[in-house]
Amino acid sequence: MKVIRTIIVGICVVSIMGGCKGEKGDTGVAGPSGVVIYSLTATPPVVRPGESTELSVSAGDGAGSALTYAWQSSAGSLSASDTNPVTWTAPGTVGSFLVSVQVSNGKGSTVTGYASILVSVSPTGAIVTSVNPMEAKVGEEIRVTGAGFGTTQGTSSVRVGGVLTTTVVSWSDTVIRVAIPAGAVTGEVTVKVGGVESSPGYLVILWTLENPVNVAISAANDNQVNPQIVSDESGGAIITWQDGRSGTNFDIYAQRINSSGMVQWTTNGVAVCTETSGQYEPQIVSDESGGAIITWQDGRSGNDIYAQRINNAGVPEWTANGVTVCAAAFTQYATQIVSDSSGGAIITWQDYRNGNYDIYAQRINNAGVTQWTANGVTVCAAAFTQTATQIVSDSSGGAIITWQDYRSGNYDIYAQRINNAGVPQWNANGVAICTAANIQYDPQLVSDGSGGAIITWYDYRSGNSDIYAQRINSAGATQWTTNGVAVCTAANFQGSPQLVSDGSGGAIITWGDLRSGIYDIYAQRINNAGATQWTDNGVAMCTAANNQYSPQLVSDGSGGAIITWYDNRSGINYDIYAQGVSASGRQ
Repeated sequence: MKVIRTIIVGICVVSIMGGCKGEKGDTGVAGPSGVVIYSLTATPPVVRPGESTELSVSAGDGAGSALTYAWQSSAGSLSASDTNPVTWTAPGTVGSFLVSVQVSNGKGSTVTGYASILVSVSPTGAIVTSVNPMEAKVGEEIRVTGAGFGTTQGTSSVRVGGVLTTTVVSWSDTVIRVAIPAGAVTGEVTVKVGGVESSPGYLVILWTLENPVNVAISAANDNQVNPQIVSDESGGAIITWQDGRSGTNFDIYAQRINSSGMVQWTTNGVAVCTETSGQYEPQIVSDESGGAIITWQDGRSGNDIYAQRINNAGVPEWTANGVTVCAAAFTQYATQIVSDSSGGAIITWQDYRNGNYDIYAQRINNAGVTQWTANGVTVCAAAFTQTATQIVSDSSGGAIITWQDYRSGNYDIYAQRINNAGVPQWNANGVAICTAANIQYDPQLVSDGSGGAIITWYDYRSGNSDIYAQRINSAGATQWTTNGVAVCTAANFQGSPQLVSDGSGGAIITWGDLRSGIYDIYAQRINNAGATQWTDNGVAMCTAANNQYSPQLVSDGSGGAIITWYDNRSGINYDIYAQGVSASGRQ
């Protein structure tokens, strides 16, 4: 029996300078600056385990630009990663395997195509070979192409994104036209014939609402501010915020939104905490079961730390209005949270119980029971003030925490690792990341993928604010030059650094930069040995007119990053812009 291999393509557009928007249609998907993928095909269309097929992408930008390609596969092997076409060799096992290709024109537009390749030694039932358009909204019509559907529908059915469709426009043995049913989410499209499911196609469900209407997460009375967001592990998200609808104090609310942009819980959100005296600055992390754990600063008996778990149906799982994480004397605030890899969380905060701000932490399990010393374990109680905490998982159920530290009379950068039992693993009160002259501020960190972390901060050792970084291993030993390596020492001020893993043990760092006399956005990649990989003092992400501030970034999944910021180039209002940068520093 021959092995049937089915290609199903979905396209997502990586936003380059000006938002994220794709143009849908039966013939292709366009990137924001014009790159279009017209087709992604395999020749021959039939392979056996271990056999090969040629994958070819047809694309263009309407301007004749030279295109570059970046292929990746979840299994099997590719003959090359940067040519077109390429040969994909199937693995020796059956199943559905993902191959992706990024197509770029070198002018700021990148489009990614995904091929889900089915390898089966004994194909039965119908076969879906494509779904067009590849992106559509609920209620719109799609065309499902394949074989073995039957000349009439009879008792056969089509399931789109987990929901049976009831609107069938036409049916033939090779083409079915249906309307996308309400409730469908991004995912598989299958045809059931004679009780047997077909191989899957793939469809991206677009949100029903779009700019300038957008989706209202909460439009309740008064103010809703400080939103935080985490994935729901199903293509959607859970969002939390502080909410003034009561008219007296801020409370904590949350809402879930699915992959098609439909809110899933009570209109305007479900109450996480509505206790008296106000709750502020929520932070959120996944509970690894489709829900989330939320922590916040709470005024019911002073300024304490509370937390609540909310499941994927929007139902609070722990004590009404949250469980106490810390109710020590005086003020606790500025929480940060990370998963403990067991369905619970590790929470850290700034704590004034000793008359100075120190750093404390607590672990809470998935049942809402604190696991360490009541009111938290000491991360750092050195002299004077410790503030600006940040936290990342150590990949072993514990966490690495960094902060700015005034014990020397100037702000320096320190860090501590704490294991899953709440025991500090490094020197008491932390190890020095940087104690250079003058002050160091605002540390940020990311996992190095080996149980340690890469930390970045802005640094006044030269008299101007520059960007430095340091790597620390799982044993608490710094790995790079004492007091850190220079990421950027250009003229004038550089500050507000943020970073993301480059997927190879290094990081990409972005910051606000005043070298030109106005604030611009720059970035630099640093490898796992502490060597900068791009142009000295960074690559310009944006040098438009007027000021650009507060960059944030995420990985692009291919060793590069997508960076966003707020931007005053119009001279009138602040707008939001974005820029993609590749692993090589190209845009």
